[in-house]
Amino acid sequence: MPTPQPPEPPFQGIRRAAKEVLFAVGYYRQRLKQFDFPGVAILCYHGVRESREETAPFNELHVTRETFEGHCRLLSESCNPISLDDLRAARAGTRALPERPALITFDDGYRGVLDYALPALERYHVPAVVLACTGPVFDRRHFWFDALCRRDGEDAVLEARGAPFAEWSDLVHAIDAPAAVTDRHRPLTPEELRQLAASPLIEIGGHTMSHPTLALAPLDEQRRQIAACRTLLQEAINAPIQSFAYPYGSRADYTTDTVAIVREAGFALAFTTVPSFAALDGDPHQIPRFVMLDSVNDVELAHRLLHSWHGAGETV
Repeated sequence: MPTPQPPEPPFQGIRRAAKEVLFAVGYYRQRLKQFDFPGVAILCYHGVRESREETAPFNELHVTRETFEGHCRLLSESCNPISLDDLRAARAGTRALPERPALITFDDGYRGVLDYALPALERYHVPAVVLACTGPVFDRRHFWFDALCRRDGEDAVLEARGAPFAEWSDLVHAIDAPAAVTDRHRPLTPEELRQLAASPLIEIGGHTMSHPTLALAPLDEQRRQIAACRTLLQEAINAPIQSFAYPYGSRADYTTDTVAIVREAGFALAFTTVPSFAALDGDPHQIPRFVMLDSVNDVELAHRLLHSWHGAGETV
């Protein structure tokens, strides 16, 4: 059962209605086409689900296909979607980025990216990066946080991810759950990952072996989680793996040692979830992203791109 939400304050309803009117009359689209971003808007998605009636652990992190379709349409019509290769080239100074560049990324590696996100990406010619957690994908097991959430709820997951590494590891083994191919909310299979990788719009990146909080893991375990993930992905899709995303991704979830390990493992770029536009001269191993939620529809995304996110902090 979804967690009950408190009633929406009256002023928020008024603001939302005003945004919808502005969106309907074309205000946001017109303003966006005249606007320059202070960097690259990198959007961090997780899963895409079929409809609002479908519920899953951490449901808000899994946008509906309607929400994602609206995002792709907005980015295609009013911004300039770029690929990770475009970003690499721009950082190297060999290719200029267009105005209002936006990059879509997906963390974890959910089946819904193939089922529901890829068709929308193809319709609007929007590239994306899928940063896969290899253990659940190649072992055909549910992500540990989904298995624990189903058993004990979201608060138990939040508590577990902050536990000492040995305690967390024991828990992960205790709740291990196989993922049936018929499950709607599950990781990609290896075959599905290769199917995604075959799309000219998709680049595959890494996201550790089993999604620990890296800051709490011993350095040897961090090296294993990061390097083995890259090796396994490269062997699976027969292509270089150049990008990485830190699990959870806040500055408290990884350390300077983690950044060094990611660099030494051969990843050219690494993503956080620090909310900011990404500057081309920023740290290539601490690239910020905006986390996307299902409550952020196309109207709200347009407003944030034009207004709200510019006050989120310095461009990094």
